[in-house]
Parts: sequence; structure tokens; C-alpha cells
Amino acid sequence: MRNPRLWQHFEKIYFDITKTKYLQMGCWREGDELNVKNFVAAQERFADTLVGFIPEGVKSILDIGCGVGGNALKLKERGFQVQCISPSTHHEKLFKENTRGEIPFYLTTFEDFRSPQKFDLALMSESVQFIALEAGFKNCREVLRDQGYLLTADFYKKEDVPEMKRVPCYRLDDYLPSAAQFGFQLLKEKDITAEALPTAIWSWRLFDEYVKPFIDEMPLIVQARHPWVYRAVRLYLKRRSPQQIVGLGGRSIRPDVFAKYATYRIFLFQKRNVS
Repeated sequence: MRNPRLWQHFEKIYFDITKTKYLQMGCWREGDELNVKNFVAAQERFADTLVGFIPEGVKSILDIGCGVGGNALKLKERGFQVQCISPSTHHEKLFKENTRGEIPFYLTTFEDFRSPQKFDLALMSESVQFIALEAGFKNCREVLRDQGYLLTADFYKKEDVPEMKRVPCYRLDDYLPSAAQFGFQLLKEKDITAEALPTAIWSWRLFDEYVKPFIDEMPLIVQARHPWVYRAVRLYLKRRSPQQIVGLGGRSIRPDVFAKYATYRIFLFQKRNVS
């Protein structure tokens, strides 16, 4: 279990460095230099790609696991009626700052979320892995209108291997059958593994350039005056990957492992009647 205060500190480093309103890996172009400017551009490109998946006629959207508001702002700019949920009080604060309180936000898990409104589309952008499969699909059926849509974007394990044991994501071979079981028909998909991979590579570099020096040069006064704080921080950092620490989607996967054993997919499903 991660320490909320320390996690917020490292998320602050991430936001201070990138100046972004997104918590997602992005879609890089081939040949892009790995830097902050291109990372933020990749995130914007990713958000535009998601919007491109939204079918005609969709007006109301529930953004599930909305992060700090980047996608919600994009959707609002495109004329959609957006409501958002997240269980993070830290993200709630940043979300309301980024959106100026203009987009409805509910502090809750999706499993516990209830609404009298039926939405045209539910969006899960890099939040699939944090929601229990059965409970998630069941509640999607509850919050969506008849023939409503589920749009998801996340990465999945291609197979169970030791290198992927601690990576917080589902097997693709488990996710798609589960969607079908709960009456969600796959309409469209896109594999963006290659476009997302540079973020995994860059996050390792970001760790080496920004976070590791901070760890190595932690002031002696902290060690002397607050030894328990120093030990706690060191232990926390020791147990986490560079991607987890810098906050790039909370990923705990090496770039070489991501490229070999993971697949990043965007899926558009439609809710169908089930017998």
C-alpha cells in the first residue's frame, strides 16, 4: 500500500516538471525526442484520439477515474456534458482547481457510484486496472442507457510471466471475455503499444535526472533531526519503480518488459441486451 503523503509529493514533482493536466501515457510520434514538450503533446494527442472514438449522437459522458481533469476539460471543450468520479481526495483538489469547479465531480469509487442519470458513454482512461472486472461491468450496465457505449484505454498483460507479476493490470484474455459476458459488444479497437512505449522509456530517464539526485542528496539535517522520516522515504523509494515515483500513470513496469509482454489498447464497446 502506498503512502498517500509521499505519493502526493512525487505527483507534485511530476506536475511541476510537466505542467500537464493529464495522468496518461500518451501517443508519441515516431522519432519524437524524449522531452517534456513532446510528452505533453503526446498526452494531448492521446486525448484527441479518445475523442475520435466517441460515436455520433453521444452527449453525456461519465469519466470514471478522471485523474486531475485533462480529459474532462477536453470533452467539455468539444461540447460534451461531462461528469467525473475519482476516489482520490488529492486528485479532487487538483481537478477542481484545473476545471475551476465547472465540471461535476464525485468523490467515490466506481463500484460504489450510483446515479439516477443514464449516460450515453462511460470513459475509463487508464482506470480499467483499478476497477474490479465483475463489479465494474455490472455498474457500467447500470449507469449507461440502452445501447450506450463504454470507451476504455489501458494496457494489459499479453501473458502471465514473472516479469509482469507485480504489474497492476489485467490479462487481455480475461478482460475481453468478461466484457462479452456482461453484454458489451466490441465495436472498435486500436493498438497503441508502440505509441505509448516512449513514456515508459522517458519516465526512467526522468527518474534518473530529477528524482534520484534528490534521493541521493537528501539533506543531512533531515537525517539528523528526523531520522524516521528519512528512513520512511528511503524505504518507500526502494520498493517502487521509477515510473511509480514520478507518477506517470502509476506504472511499475520496465520499458523492455512493457514492449515484450504488455499491449496498450483502446476499446469501444456497446451495451447490448443479455439473456
